[in-house]
Amino acid sequence: MAVAVIVELPSQDAYETLTEAMFGTKRAPAVDGCIIHTMGKGPNGFRVLDVWESQEAWDSFRNDKLTPAMEEAGMTGMTGPQPEIIDLMHVIANEEVRV
Repeated sequence: MAVAVIVELPSQDAYETLTEAMFGTKRAPAVDGCIIHTMGKGPNGFRVLDVWESQEAWDSFRNDKLTPAMEEAGMTGMTGPQPEIIDLMHVIANEEVRV
């Protein structure tokens, strides 16, 4: 079952730091298992909203890419809410749109 994952970060700079640590660029590329990746300003900083093919795909990305990037960037002590994960029943994805 697909899942939506909502992650809050303190700033766009934090997002770009993590993205660069994971991929060597500040702009995230397509990742296996990720159907949709979005990011932008949120009410308390910066928000990432992804749709993953499954909870397992998200867990794999989090364990293999995100957590090591956070450790590399010294963000292991970040406080705040844990990612919100929503089980999805229906997902429609059109062609890629980059802004």
